[in-house]
Amino acid sequence: MRPPRLWVRGKLGYHWLFFADINKAAWLFGALFVAQGLMLLVVTIVQARMRFAPSNRPSSWVGWGFIAYAAVFYPLLGIYTGSEYPGMPMFGITPCPVTICTFGLFLLVSPAVPWWLLVIPFIWSRIGGSAAVLLTVPQDWLLLFSGFVAVPIILRGRRQQTLASA
Repeated sequence: MRPPRLWVRGKLGYHWLFFADINKAAWLFGALFVAQGLMLLVVTIVQARMRFAPSNRPSSWVGWGFIAYAAVFYPLLGIYTGSEYPGMPMFGITPCPVTICTFGLFLLVSPAVPWWLLVIPFIWSRIGGSAAVLLTVPQDWLLLFSGFVAVPIILRGRRQQTLASA
């Protein structure tokens, strides 16, 4: 899994080197993204607590849909609505498609994601998703709703795992 690197490397460049000139809160956003990347690093690499385990469950299909949207359809929708490369928001560089992809990956891992790993992506889905409305970034509409879709599915999976192990 590559989410730790996506959350740290790209977001340092985006939030602290680009977005901080526009919005001073970007310093906080960048710190949150670094914290998320470090938490993901500990859980996925150091502790090896999650593994990529797609299945045929509906939650896996939602996860694959989020990943496909973030990597393929997000930039295509940007081009369709008038954005131009290299100035357009893209997967791996800007935080919004990375957050959508992260929710997708979280829906494809086993065991279920620890609840505390959902907090920062959910917060960013609200903040970054507001660009869909405030800045007219149509590709961020899915981001606005991704947390409300993914988090309940993940938490339900955690609950089912807890009940099954009891």
